[in-house]
Amino acid sequence: MTSSTAVEQCRIAYEKVFEKNFIASDFLGQAADSCSHLYLDGKPKKKGFTHQVRTTALWQCSFWAKLTDIGYQSDPISLALGRSLHFGLVDEKLFQRLLQTVPETLKRGIRYSSIFLYPDSPSWTAILSIAANGDVDFQQFIKVCQILHEELQEHNNHIQDLKKELEELTIFEYLLYGSLFTFQNLVPERFELPKKDDGYVEMHQRAWDALSELLIWKLKSRPENDLRLNERFLAKSLKRHLIPLLFPGEIPPSLCLKNLDWLNVLIAAVAARNDFLHGTVYDFCYDDDYRYLFEGEHLTLYPVEIPEESEWDFNGRKLSALHTYWFNRAFLFHLQSDLATQQFGLPENDDANRLAHIKACQVFLQLDEVFGLEPEIVLPDGSRVDLFKAIHSLELMTAFFNSSYIAKFQDYLKETGNWIPALSQLMFEGLMTEENRFPLTWAEPSEKAKRIKSWTVSESHPDGDLRMAENILEFWSNDLKELRDSLEKAPTLPTPEFHEQPIIKLGMYGFQLPWLMASQNNSTAAVNNLRRIRSRRKEKTDETHRIESRLGDLFRNKGFNVLESYQPDIEDGYDPGEVDLICHQDDHILILEVKSSYLRKTKQEAWVHRTITLRKAAQQLHRKQTAVQKAILNDKKLQSDLQLNTDTNKIKFYSWIVDTSIEHDQEMIDGFLKVSLEGLIVIFRNERQFLGRNLVLEKEVVEDDLFPEGFSVQRFIEIVEKGELWDTI
Repeated sequence: MTSSTAVEQCRIAYEKVFEKNFIASDFLGQAADSCSHLYLDGKPKKKGFTHQVRTTALWQCSFWAKLTDIGYQSDPISLALGRSLHFGLVDEKLFQRLLQTVPETLKRGIRYSSIFLYPDSPSWTAILSIAANGDVDFQQFIKVCQILHEELQEHNNHIQDLKKELEELTIFEYLLYGSLFTFQNLVPERFELPKKDDGYVEMHQRAWDALSELLIWKLKSRPENDLRLNERFLAKSLKRHLIPLLFPGEIPPSLCLKNLDWLNVLIAAVAARNDFLHGTVYDFCYDDDYRYLFEGEHLTLYPVEIPEESEWDFNGRKLSALHTYWFNRAFLFHLQSDLATQQFGLPENDDANRLAHIKACQVFLQLDEVFGLEPEIVLPDGSRVDLFKAIHSLELMTAFFNSSYIAKFQDYLKETGNWIPALSQLMFEGLMTEENRFPLTWAEPSEKAKRIKSWTVSESHPDGDLRMAENILEFWSNDLKELRDSLEKAPTLPTPEFHEQPIIKLGMYGFQLPWLMASQNNSTAAVNNLRRIRSRRKEKTDETHRIESRLGDLFRNKGFNVLESYQPDIEDGYDPGEVDLICHQDDHILILEVKSSYLRKTKQEAWVHRTITLRKAAQQLHRKQTAVQKAILNDKKLQSDLQLNTDTNKIKFYSWIVDTSIEHDQEMIDGFLKVSLEGLIVIFRNERQFLGRNLVLEKEVVEDDLFPEGFSVQRFIEIVEKGELWDTI
């Protein structure tokens, strides 16, 4: 099939969809929106229908000439235009028409695509060629885009210049200096704080984001020989880049200090660039409420309204409260079990080991009830990992690094007042006791597996399971050679962040960075390891079904009649799709579309989630709601399964998007409420008092009954739709 033939066939498909929807709705805008949604969903799917083919075909359709100016202003059309510009749409006639009639739609498309950050883009070049035909506002908009790109380019040029100062460092040496950086900057900061606050967490995250990004730079830019690290190369690097700093002697530490200074400046530059990109630039690109103002040549970007707390920040507090909720659940489970009276290891380690076990239970509960994970995880080679033991092992590593590295380093820091002699004393103590207390640790995987074998004790393996220990290490390992190969084959695939796979496999060793291991959020690590990095696991489909089934069980336990995976009739070749859950009680029917994903950390990722996954979910829910409402009247089996009364006119319908992620929680997505799956769990269990209140620290928790008069479906719906669950956090 030639490209022109494919474009024509695809155009005809879009035209047919438009005509069908126009006949059904008698509304040009709605019919055009339907085609835009089809395009945004990557449809129609057919061999030869590439992104570029679909893009060209969509905008060659004849119906665009019929559409009113108001019709062009819809969200789906603006999103479709943004996606099209991203894929290289060059249609000066279209751009000129939009510029003269609906410039706001053209501006939205430009913002959503962020093509102005790529000045060589054919789409951007075409838009610049007609920009002078726009009004003053549009020309100012173009000027804003150019200023943002120029400032971002200045950041990137500065970073490139700084990288030149450290380009000779091997991958291992970069990791070594990265760990030194954390002992210099992050550990002393935590020493000064009685507990983590928002500012500390933000500083920590900015630094680790920069370190993760720079590791990818090293991986792409260094020769393959770096990946063959052995004992000889390791010793050579340590002798040159660490020993002179911590044990001054014949070789002065000037090289170490110079490289560390450059790394400090480089990390600060990357963090500043990321702040500008994820703050200013992406706010401009993805927040429709952002405005710009020129005072002479000075540009100011600002939101239309500045709320006391943004939805992004509020959802962040919800996520933190849910983290505490799962910890409280695990703590209560521990108190009510035989484990409460058992000793965890040596007496001096009992408290830390007990806490590690409780935290492992916390993560396991969340993975089980929210993400549908089975007790065993299958690795790419077919071997299996006990999920709880894998989580527990990571928590024990965290406890170990906190007590054996961070706490001791901070004690020495109190004595010396300087991080270098403190780290020197820590390392010297390790040498005296034949323990590795270097700023980063390393071991061959086989040796490391022997060390953690005792963590895998079970009835079938009373002395521990060496094979299981090896699999656990594999589960948490980021093999840099495999990652490099993956980046060459598929550059757009997600790359592991430090915390998601915190054991770095390089050459014959597995490396761990003590500060990372001591401070990372292991709950996020486990969720994103499985749902982001390993998102293509074949078991994921089964997990999705279990999520739906377990949510259905929560409804059943409260007296609902529940139908899972209901398939409405296919009429005239039209398939509305399988309905995840239909729940009925007391003439109230809930139609639920369930979505599962991973934990996001940027507004850009949240925007992509909303405009792809949640937008698609809303479209699916619209079709399914219509089909279910029709089936309720005619499908006797459906009526029987849901135990409906004969008078279906009394039924009230509620259609929700239920999502495992917290982004855009309690928002209306194209007319449908998006709610958190974890929030529903808390509501059904009537445990709002566990949100954000740590039971270990509080002697008693005040009762907080969401259903003082007993459970009722009306009260349940009221709590969900008003977001009452979150009133107390």
